[in-house]
Formats: sequence, C-alpha cells, structure tokens
Amino acid sequence: MEGLSSNNSICKDKNHKNYKRRKRKVRKVKYRLIFLTLLVVVPLIIFSRNLMNYNKNYNYHLGEKIYKSMSDEQNRKKAYVSAIYLNGGYSENTCVLFLSEVLRMNGEKIDVKVCNTNRLLDIMKADGWKIERDYKKLKPGDICFTTDESLNKKGIPSHTYIFMGWQKEGSYDYAYICDNQAKDYQGKIYHLRNIAKVDKIGKSSKEPFSFFMYKR
Repeated sequence: MEGLSSNNSICKDKNHKNYKRRKRKVRKVKYRLIFLTLLVVVPLIIFSRNLMNYNKNYNYHLGEKIYKSMSDEQNRKKAYVSAIYLNGGYSENTCVLFLSEVLRMNGEKIDVKVCNTNRLLDIMKADGWKIERDYKKLKPGDICFTTDESLNKKGIPSHTYIFMGWQKEGSYDYAYICDNQAKDYQGKIYHLRNIAKVDKIGKSSKEPFSFFMYKR
C-alpha cells in the first residue's frame, strides 16, 4: 500500500508539473496573440485617424484652394476654354461645365457630362456639401447659386458662380466672382456681380443670389 501511495504521489506531482507547463504555454500563446493583435490593430487605428484628419484638412481648405486656383488667370482661362470645348464651341449655358472643371482642377470628382445645376447639386449634396442661404457668410471659394429665371428661390437655379470676395468690406451687394459669362463682362471671367439684387448687364438680366454651397 505504501508503494501504491508513493506511486500515486509521483503521478500527482508529474500531473501538477504538466499542468503548470501547459498553463505557462497557454499564457505565452495568449500574450503572443495579444501582442500580434496590437501589432496589427494599433497601426490601423493610427492610419485611420490620420486619414480622417487628412480628409478634414482637405475639405476645410477646399474653398481656399478654389479661391487660389481662380486667382490665377491661366487657371481661369483653362476652365473657361474647357467648358466651351465641352459645349461644342459655345460659351452660353456653360456655367456648370465651367464650375465642374474648376472643381476637378481642385481634386473633386465631377463627371464631364454633368451640365445642369440640378444634377450638379445632387452630386454635391451626396458628397457632403452644405447649403447656406445667408450671403453675408460667404467666404472666398464658396459656390453660389441663383434663383430660377422667375426669381423663385425654391426653383432650379439658373446660374452658378464662384465667390471671390466683396467689392467693399462691410457692403453686401457687389462682389467679385468667376464664371462663364465673360462675353457679358468685356471678356472678363473674373468680374463684379450684384449678389443681392437683379442686375442688368446690357440686354442681359442677372438673377440674384439664392444660396451657396461649401465643403469644410
């Protein structure tokens, strides 16, 4: 009986030692898995945050980028010529083609086939652009839309242009803008326009501001 008791004791010791070894191995495997998980997950989290910050910075500076690009005469001419080309050689009714080219120049994805304000607005809204109706909040590079031809602010805008700045600080009527209507402004793509009211330029009637779009 004493022999059996001794053998049982030895077996118990061996089992206990084996159990400890297995426990240590399990613990090591567990720690390795945690380490490997952190090795993969942490860089992904950092990358994701950096990407979000990049997008925020990109969007925040988009208006500034548009303003700077349109402050360059060569960029204005490039967008203007491209709009006319896409319209079969005519400058009339190319405001959306002009604006779309400017947006593409600044990294936005707008199909070259987009040629009306209704379709452009759908794309911009889906891409996160916001609407603001107070023109006193305009900043250089914001995208303006007018009323429809009946001066209805709830209708489909008849025109779109890029706001570049007020003619006089604190005066919210005439502003410098960029658009496709150079033929009505002595060949100038960059010119003054009355934001608040209907404006008569020669035989043309210019609809007033309705709202602007921004992406920040």
